[in-house]
Amino acid sequence: MQESVAGSSANIAKGAGLVDQVIGYLRDYVAAEQLKPGAKLPSETSISTTLGVSRPVVREALRTLAATGLVEVAMGKRATIVPVDGEMITRVFENALLIGQADTRNILEMRRGIEIAMVALAAARRSDAIAAELTALVEEMAGCLRDARRYSALDLQLHLTLAQATANPLYPLLIEAFRQLIAASMLAGIERWLETPALQRVQDLHEDIVRAVVERDPAGAANAMAQHFDDAISAILAPIVGDGAATG
Repeated sequence: MQESVAGSSANIAKGAGLVDQVIGYLRDYVAAEQLKPGAKLPSETSISTTLGVSRPVVREALRTLAATGLVEVAMGKRATIVPVDGEMITRVFENALLIGQADTRNILEMRRGIEIAMVALAAARRSDAIAAELTALVEEMAGCLRDARRYSALDLQLHLTLAQATANPLYPLLIEAFRQLIAASMLAGIERWLETPALQRVQDLHEDIVRAVVERDPAGAANAMAQHFDDAISAILAPIVGDGAATG
């Protein structure tokens, strides 16, 4: 009986090892062939023959790669490379919040560092089209300051546009990954400060950020974004104290 259990465990370990080998091979293949989104991997049969493993092992490896967001797998079709999005990062942060490994303040502190660097790059690299889009967004925000849902939606769009202005594709990915967490905190913050003098400060800081980006002032943009997040973090620690806090 013990020998049977040991043999079964060895087979499971061997199967897991083969799956990892196939995953490694396929990732190397993607890199060597410089595959881009839309490109297809070899068929299950081809991979199975090349590596000398069974098709169920190949299928499991492809399912694992699909779970990481690298490929899309459909019945009867070859796996296809897909564009990377922020979904996997989103799951990490949501799970950390779910099990109490992180809280809203932790998220804001991390975003602070990311977005200060991001907005400095945006000021240095923004296009004229992006500058016009940012200006239009912040002007629209000024007109709906007391509409919490609309304002928070525009606020999120502003952060995404700033990310795009960096011309670095990783920043939009990060902001997209934070999308749901950002949206929830923005809405809660706007609703919290709706009847306080701090409400106008929220808009003033957004205007300061956009003005600095439009004027190609990286230091000014970074300083305004730092103040934006410092106010938000203060609000988390001491909600509605005086008129000095704003949302993230």
